Amino acid sequence: MREVNKLAQAIRFALLAGTIAIPATSFAANEKAKEKTDKIAVQAKAKATNKSSDIEEEVEEVVERIAVTGSRIKRSEFSNASPIQVVSGEVSRELGLFDTSAMLQSTSQASGQQIDSTFNGFVLDNGPGAATVGFRGLGADRTLVLVNGRRIAPAGVGGAPVAPDLNLIPTIMIDRIENLFDGASTVYGSDAIAGVANVKLKSNVEGFQINGSFSAPTDGGEQTALGLMYGTTGDNYSFTIGGEYNDRQRQTFGQNTFLSDCEERIFEGEDGNEYRGRRGDGPSATPHSNCALFPLTNRMSIPFFGSVYRTEGTTNIGIPNYSDSTLNPDNVAFFQSQGVNAIHADSNGDGINDTAIWDGNGDGLLDFDFADPIYSYLNSSERNKQDWVSKLERVSIYATGDYLFQDDNDTRFFYEGLYAKRDSGTIAGTGQIFPTVSADNPFNICGSDPINGIDCRAGVGAPYGAQSATPIINIRGDRDRQAVDVYQYRLVAGVNGNLGALDNFGEGAWSYEVALTHSASKGESSRRGISRSNFAKSLAAVRNDDGTITCGDGTDGCVPVNLFSSNIYTEGGGTFTNEEAAYLLVNSEVSTEIEQTMFSAFISGDMFTLPWNDEVVPLVLGAELRKDKIKTTLNDVAREGLYNLAADLGADGSKNLREIFFETEFPLIRGKEWAEELTFTASGRVTDETFYAPERVYSLKAIYRPTEWLTFRGTRGTSYRTPNLRERFLNGGSSFSSITDPCVVPDAARVSDPLDTNAVQTYNAAEDEREQRVLDSCSANGVDPTSLGLSNGSNDGGFTSFVSAEITTGGSEELSPERSLSETYGIVVEQPFSEAFDLTLGVTWYDIEITQGVAQPGSAFIVGRCFNNSESPDGSSEFCNSINRDAETQQITGINGSFINIGFEGSKGIDYNIFYGQKFVVADNELGVELDIQATQLKARNFDILGDVDDNVGEIANPEWRGSARLGLTYRDFRFSWRTQFIGGGQNDDLFEYDVNPGCDGLDVLCRPKETTEDYTLHTFSMGYSQDNWAVTAGVRNVFNDAPPELDGRAGGNIRNIPLGVGYDTFGRTVFASFDYSF
Repeated sequence: MREVNKLAQAIRFALLAGTIAIPATSFAANEKAKEKTDKIAVQAKAKATNKSSDIEEEVEEVVERIAVTGSRIKRSEFSNASPIQVVSGEVSRELGLFDTSAMLQSTSQASGQQIDSTFNGFVLDNGPGAATVGFRGLGADRTLVLVNGRRIAPAGVGGAPVAPDLNLIPTIMIDRIENLFDGASTVYGSDAIAGVANVKLKSNVEGFQINGSFSAPTDGGEQTALGLMYGTTGDNYSFTIGGEYNDRQRQTFGQNTFLSDCEERIFEGEDGNEYRGRRGDGPSATPHSNCALFPLTNRMSIPFFGSVYRTEGTTNIGIPNYSDSTLNPDNVAFFQSQGVNAIHADSNGDGINDTAIWDGNGDGLLDFDFADPIYSYLNSSERNKQDWVSKLERVSIYATGDYLFQDDNDTRFFYEGLYAKRDSGTIAGTGQIFPTVSADNPFNICGSDPINGIDCRAGVGAPYGAQSATPIINIRGDRDRQAVDVYQYRLVAGVNGNLGALDNFGEGAWSYEVALTHSASKGESSRRGISRSNFAKSLAAVRNDDGTITCGDGTDGCVPVNLFSSNIYTEGGGTFTNEEAAYLLVNSEVSTEIEQTMFSAFISGDMFTLPWNDEVVPLVLGAELRKDKIKTTLNDVAREGLYNLAADLGADGSKNLREIFFETEFPLIRGKEWAEELTFTASGRVTDETFYAPERVYSLKAIYRPTEWLTFRGTRGTSYRTPNLRERFLNGGSSFSSITDPCVVPDAARVSDPLDTNAVQTYNAAEDEREQRVLDSCSANGVDPTSLGLSNGSNDGGFTSFVSAEITTGGSEELSPERSLSETYGIVVEQPFSEAFDLTLGVTWYDIEITQGVAQPGSAFIVGRCFNNSESPDGSSEFCNSINRDAETQQITGINGSFINIGFEGSKGIDYNIFYGQKFVVADNELGVELDIQATQLKARNFDILGDVDDNVGEIANPEWRGSARLGLTYRDFRFSWRTQFIGGGQNDDLFEYDVNPGCDGLDVLCRPKETTEDYTLHTFSMGYSQDNWAVTAGVRNVFNDAPPELDGRAGGNIRNIPLGVGYDTFGRTVFASFDYSF
């Protein structure tokens, strides 16, 4: 171990004060531990040199060199051209941030959508329950996460996890997190394109430390964490071990007051006013409801009527237990002539009849209410029982230490071990299903069965015969529960020391380090749902000659399912019978294993001195070998896929990387007038990956300090990222998804006779609201947008724009590696005018450009970019090649959604930092004041996706401004902190046009769905008290219980109107407390 001196400590604190102030709240016990460590190091050095009598003199002469995040060069003074921010674990916990993800995602540089605990029910790269971080809006797969300066492998379950799971890092054990906001591939290898998050766990602990924290949101979701650490140091060794237990309770939709009682429809009018709810659904018992109603459930779709709704015991159209809502006003007279009570009606309350309804009971209102939770699943009590935040339980064990051999080369053996396991269970909403039941199914109420079937059109005077029916229902037990267990271990072992044999080479001071790191994780997921194959057999039931109903071959245990039984149509989702459930409901089980093994070795030393200033020129040379491997194990259900859910085939494969690197620095000028410092740093790396040719990257950095108080700094470098395990090895799979085909003639533009299914439909251009570029793009791709979908008069009814298409996904061997160019330029001013206070101002400009970026476009994106693309209005977009159509009908049958190289992607902006610190004397005691302000202005977040150019600056997840300010006060043994976080407002691209929408229907004003968010501020305060070996802190997060901005559901990216992953507090006011005790 090396000696620790005041200069080295000053360097550390200079780094820590880069952008966030670290208050002096360390306990006396920790200080004693550091002093003891220093003493042991000195004694060990004295024994090795046999000069124990000169210990004190030697200590004064020894200057410790340390390396900081972003460089392997060990320096005796702090100077780093790269922008670095340090997040203190202690300060974060004082502000109620008890998760690693919360610590990282609260930084202003964490722009773009961040994956956190609110993403329940979504398909995530790392699977359910995971949390990741992405800097500069460039995603988690371009942000490298380290633990104690070394890689940690991805972890998760399902698909192919791409990034480390922050929920597996023990929070209480975090000392600090050093964030590097610069491309760092030359230092750390692939993935470090947007930056590096280096999580530093505690070490050099002396004695016992007990830590605990508790947070209690007003609406539930309490979190408890307990940690115990023990450390000891001897003459030539140190050892620290600790454990942590973390438990977070679930918070449901119904508990969270920010989520209201339902998802609301929110519109903004041309007059500047906000309109909530739906109008135009009447006349009904609830003519105006604030709640969104769709998608509606407990209904069935049948030809001629469309959707008819379950009304147990009554009917208004002659179908037992089913009723309809509206009809074409032109047909009212005909149905009245058939003895059916159909009437003209006013849908929006403006006194003008604009619709027609079936009025079976003659009260002038719809015979059922769409707002009734039996039809509107989103408003049902079952929906409010769904998890907003799932329960999560984590256990972590961490150990670290070293042993000094006390030989001539100060050989030191070091090691680390980390084990973490998280268990989480998600309670989600049931998925909607809409299976088509054939006309010969014996349970089909509109079918040909002589007992159960009827002519469903005969009741309104338009008989037709047997026909298929499509129940649209939710089933309890179908995809509404998921259990996930993930564990990960990481082992590090290595040796470092001096290279005495090279003392006479160059300027000496040569040292080496050799280390082996191995990470392994395993994630297991179990999800219950409807078996795809068994469901198909059940629906293929037949009535036998003896009157019994059977399915299957008689040996497979098949149970016929009756989708028209009353038990299927209940609020919040129906239930199968016990026999049906036993046959149909099965568990989909997935296991994902990831391994990463890395060997690294490097030497560093002083090559020569510059002749004009005697400053040494250091050199680092090194090599790394890395192997990444993923393996997925599936049961038969997961391999087939649950009904109405894509099969998760996981990923299988491995790749090797071989890399060599160097780093050097030239301190050209020191201590001259108008040139206190001029330093250049250069580094480079060559990467040879299994599937790609070797690639070189470089980095150049410069620091110019004309005076002690003014610094200019800049960096320019390239980075390189080969396709990760997910992008290359994701096993090809397929699923069926509903999409909208813009080439199909809209319903409004069709002219037909609804009473004559043999009538030929014609096209009415006057009622077609599609843009001309959509029509042109369809024609250019061989599709006639004026006839596609129209009925040809053969009793087929044509088809609508909604189609269920097969979406194929998977990794690709054709992908090219990503390459990027990163530049940063900064100015730092430290006020030189007074020693009474500290004031530091910093500004950093950054620009990251990625070429050949890898992405996986969604099906709706592909269709939109093909047919409604302002950049390619003639239908020439390359995305059109990903769409397949049936050769005869021209319907979309499939879309290829596999990974592709999209082209250019970039992020550009400015970081601002202000730090002020001063000490005052109040009542004979010192009052310390600190003010730390950080802000990021996003100037560009642009894409060129195969010729389609877009800039996301100002969108909801990429606001122009993010920032925070923290005021800290210390007085005697008391501490006070107040932090304000700011997130700027944003809006979606291509806002909806003002039109007659449900929110303003009948109000003589045009409106559109709300797709904009307002500026948001979040306030947190805490107070603490500390003594020699203990401390307590208590505070409130979201002091004023500020609700996050709201969006209309059609804006996308939100649940219950709250945008996800933007950084808003969604728990509500939270009281928290923590304690530390050392002995």
